Amino acid sequence: MLEILKSGGVTVIPLVICSVISLAVALERFIYLKKAKANNFKLIKKAKLKMDSGKFVEAKAIIEEERGPVAGILREGMKYYGKEKSEIRSNLELIGQNEVKKMEKGLNVLDVIATIAPLLGLLGTVLGIIDSFNILAGAQGMASPSALSVGISQALISTAVGLIVAIPTMLMYSYLVSLVNDRVKEINTWFVDLADLLSQGDQNVQI
Repeated sequence: MLEILKSGGVTVIPLVICSVISLAVALERFIYLKKAKANNFKLIKKAKLKMDSGKFVEAKAIIEEERGPVAGILREGMKYYGKEKSEIRSNLELIGQNEVKKMEKGLNVLDVIATIAPLLGLLGTVLGIIDSFNILAGAQGMASPSALSVGISQALISTAVGLIVAIPTMLMYSYLVSLVNDRVKEINTWFVDLADLLSQGDQNVQI
């Protein structure tokens, strides 16, 4: 395999680097987004019971233990507990946008790699064909098939590696985007409940 990659020319090096980065980013985002899935119904119910009983420290502790965008919004939203619902809604929207940005972090890297990998492969193809033509141009008579095969091999290998990197990266990117969309739907589903929960208290309460 290593010998085949070496035969692909200089463009194989950045493609291998892109594949490593793509895999690292995809694994990190996959783990992050999977951990971001939580039982929001249970979380809000437990937090509401504690807050209705005036046990705000315990409510905050429960929220701190939970993961996920809804828990993150509620954690930051508690700073506005007891304020006007309109103010809470506007603040929750800003907090929600920040949570979405956290989830989308790194996805643009996958998008870029999926875009440039085929182009790097194409560049390697062009360079390989140029090498073949240079051999033909420099040959006194008919160039040997083995000499021509070097450039052709470089062209084909480079194209193949570019596609091998780009296709899985695009698939991973699409899957991770779908996970982010699922988490955004969760935020939208619980947005009204979060606003109601935080607006029902006394704004003089210190949390």
